[in-house]
Amino acid sequence: MPRSAVVAHIHAALLLVSATVIGKVALAEEPGPEIEVLEEIEEDIYPTRFAQRPLVLDLGIVRLDGRINVGGVEGSGVISALDLGVALSPVENLEVGLSTELTGALPSPPGVGLVSVLFSPDAAYGDIPVYARYRFLEGRIISAGLDLIAVLPSNSDLTVEFGIPFRIIELFGLFTSDLRAAVRYRNGDKFAGAVDNPANTTFDVRLDGASSINITDHGFLELGGGVDIVNIGGRPGAKNVVELPLFLTGGYTIRRKVLVDVFAQVGFNPLETFNAPPGRGTFNVDEDWFVNIGATIFTEPLFGKRKKK
Repeated sequence: MPRSAVVAHIHAALLLVSATVIGKVALAEEPGPEIEVLEEIEEDIYPTRFAQRPLVLDLGIVRLDGRINVGGVEGSGVISALDLGVALSPVENLEVGLSTELTGALPSPPGVGLVSVLFSPDAAYGDIPVYARYRFLEGRIISAGLDLIAVLPSNSDLTVEFGIPFRIIELFGLFTSDLRAAVRYRNGDKFAGAVDNPANTTFDVRLDGASSINITDHGFLELGGGVDIVNIGGRPGAKNVVELPLFLTGGYTIRRKVLVDVFAQVGFNPLETFNAPPGRGTFNVDEDWFVNIGATIFTEPLFGKRKKK
């Protein structure tokens, strides 16, 4: 079987499993076997198990995140950046932040954060993400929400994205499944350098998914990918491009007075490209690879009903 077909089947399987499981759980409202949940030493901060995390932060919790990003670029050389972010839950079921670390989301490219510094190929400040996520459904094991995300440009184009995330927490007591559908507006053309007279506005349609599992109470793995149709409305030869991202995350959770996830990610964004624009092939792994090393810190509730007296 050709390599492109194998990769396409892997992505399709990931999304099909997530979508099928979400559909079955959403229809099953009858009481079923309770999922055994790890007994927490302290119940006023996030669960230790990565796969038991809720779709949004609990009220009053503040999350700090940072990562070092290294990846490929078109041509020669690499892109590298330090990206820092912050988020919190000001009211029940709402999470807001200046960060890219939304639960279940694909890794962001280098150079996006509240504080973002690009080291190569040229020194510069990165773009600033702003988001809000509202959880409108919270069941025993399935949650759903609404995302509104904007990226304020410093080195790229303004983007605004609306998405609907779903999360199933430790289905069968084993793995957690995420599925997210989104539409992104871009004030520009993603492939402006590949065409004459680039488009002023374009859109992307994204369907991304991931599955995570705790191999121990503290160690976790996450595998994700998706099918994205990008640059809708672009110029002929560089529009309706289909991209298949793929990533793998491994990490370890440390529990003290705060909760800390230390992790590493490797992947390709995208791994495979169909209907590619001029200058790009189906596989561009030497340009689209990335490696991230980072940490995420969760505080105990700093305000609200669960704040310590």
